[in-house]
Amino acid sequence: MNSPNAPPRAAVFTLGCRLNQADTALLCDDLQRHGYRIVPWGGTAELLVVNSCTVTAEAAAKTRKAVHSARRRNPEAYVVVVGCDAELDPDAWLADGSADLVVGTLGKTRLSHLLPTDLARPGRAARYESRLPAAGRLGPFAETGAGFHPSRTRANLKIQEGCDFACSYCIVPRVRGPARSRQWADTLREATELHRRGHQEIVLTGVNIATYKDEGRDLADLVEALLACGPGFRLRLSSAEPGPVLAKLIPLMAREPRVCRFLHLPLQHGDDRLLAAMNRRYRVADFEALASLASSSVPGLCLGSDVIVGFPGETAEAFEACCEAVRRLPINHLHVFTFSARQGTPAAALPGAVPGDVASARAARLARIGVEKAADFARSQIGQTLGVITERRSPAGTWEGWSDNYLRVEVPDAAGMQPNRLLRVRIDRALGGRRLHGCLEPDP
Repeated sequence: MNSPNAPPRAAVFTLGCRLNQADTALLCDDLQRHGYRIVPWGGTAELLVVNSCTVTAEAAAKTRKAVHSARRRNPEAYVVVVGCDAELDPDAWLADGSADLVVGTLGKTRLSHLLPTDLARPGRAARYESRLPAAGRLGPFAETGAGFHPSRTRANLKIQEGCDFACSYCIVPRVRGPARSRQWADTLREATELHRRGHQEIVLTGVNIATYKDEGRDLADLVEALLACGPGFRLRLSSAEPGPVLAKLIPLMAREPRVCRFLHLPLQHGDDRLLAAMNRRYRVADFEALASLASSSVPGLCLGSDVIVGFPGETAEAFEACCEAVRRLPINHLHVFTFSARQGTPAAALPGAVPGDVASARAARLARIGVEKAADFARSQIGQTLGVITERRSPAGTWEGWSDNYLRVEVPDAAGMQPNRLLRVRIDRALGGRRLHGCLEPDP
């Protein structure tokens, strides 16, 4: 039980994407600045917040499970559901009765302003808050504070929100709103604060960071400006849709070692007819040209991608074309998703459904190709020197961390070793999958 004079405790559970993680960090910072103490999820707290996901029906079900479980564990707590699932169907949440406050995708990073002074449960009535704009209604946005990332190793920096692309399978534009970018000066402000707090890696996040634009400056311009915020940290790009700005960004990545050699470009399928049905804005040849440019320009680049298997109309021939494309392309880190119809999207009504057992078998086969390619890429790094940020000490006595090109690296323990150190590691052997072992090199 919390003592009468202690600050109220708040616990936050996050589902879904890296952008949700960035939103949670800003939400926690907001609560801390307004008198709340952030505690781990699963314990006792006066305020429980679930940052929801609704990208698939399964994600929405996980959100409901988390909220109902939180209510059972802490029946007197004030429970808040925020984010995408709250935006999609607020009436269902209000009728459900498990939440005291439902907040859409906008407004959640300033949650403290929506909370009652007294969190005591008796007499509370559930309500919904949303500020989602219509297309063209809002320009660049700003956030307050700086994200709270307790691990201190890496920090997610939100630079963009919403999407205008309307892929046929995707519910995100409906729940995140139109594409908009974060104000240039405000982005640099938070990045400077995150650097001051000691984060060794800053990850740029958004629904589609490739569309970033403010004051005539784009993502490549922003990356250069962020690097000027100070020395001693590196930048990583989260998932970015293929587009013209990447052709400008790739040379910057090639010449600037502080930009992680990692690009995540969602392919979604290797058959042009399926890409058209998905309403993607490129064809396989366009994707291959961009992927080849990146791979040839940046030695050691890890190229990640997503592929959806079992999309309506996917024939055996289309799937074989997809497998061949994945083998041919320089993809080193593959996420395979089995299509799940999301109500409210055009794809949910498309004919040509693929039987579930067929889709699952195809997904497993494509995933095996991805695993083989990831292991090949890891082995290709033997003899290379990689930048690795230490995260934790393993039971075996080694330290583990992620390389700049997104491989899990182990290094022997050494005097003075601690978390959140950026090391130069000479790779001497592969440990299977995407795991490597190496030894420390002296700083140049």
